[in-house]
Amino acid sequence: MNRRLRLLDLGLVALLALLGVQLRHERIRAQAREQALLHTGVKPKDAGALSPLPKVEALTATSYADVAAKNLFSKDRNPNVILDPVIPPPEKPVPPFPVARGVMLWGGVPPTVVLSDKAGGQQRGYHPGEKIGEWKIFSIDNSYVIFEWNEKQFKKRIDELLDRTPLTMAEAPAPAAGPAAPPKPGQSLSANGTAGPGIDTGAGLKGCVAGDKTPSGAVVDGYKKVVNQTPFGSSCQWEQVK
Repeated sequence: MNRRLRLLDLGLVALLALLGVQLRHERIRAQAREQALLHTGVKPKDAGALSPLPKVEALTATSYADVAAKNLFSKDRNPNVILDPVIPPPEKPVPPFPVARGVMLWGGVPPTVVLSDKAGGQQRGYHPGEKIGEWKIFSIDNSYVIFEWNEKQFKKRIDELLDRTPLTMAEAPAPAAGPAAPPKPGQSLSANGTAGPGIDTGAGLKGCVAGDKTPSGAVVDGYKKVVNQTPFGSSCQWEQVK
């Protein structure tokens, strides 16, 4: 038993000696690396030229416009003043149209329409370019009259403008004792009679009086009666005899 213990002790001593030698060699190598590192020179690396710093813009008062105009706690705040909408003035109402009694279209004579400013009012012949009340007559044909008002044009049918007010017929004079022969065409009648030319329509023309029984072709006060058929019925007028 003692012999085995001695052998074991000798083995442990040999192991310790081996470890000591190994540690000494490691220490020597470490010192050699340390000395070699300390005596080794380090080559500096070229860092290159430094890039210039970005230019800083000068501060201006307008840069802070948003800070002054807006509120951080109210994003909809802005300096724009909302004005009340401008209400346009009410459009002027269209005046009533004049009423018509008829239209006369003859060659060599400007178109004529007999108008009055209201039903039963004073009638007169009007030509294109003339005014009646607030209306100005732009053009006349056998079916339409175009009026102008407030820089606008209104096209109206003549039958829409006709005066539907019935005319009051004058009482016929008492018949004479003997039958009077009708005047021949071209015969001149006295200006003092009840029949004859009516209102002056211009251009040497006059209208006919309601209930006038003077035959076509008769001459009264220097005017000759002319009766023609139109799309609206019989057209009657007195033409000045030249």
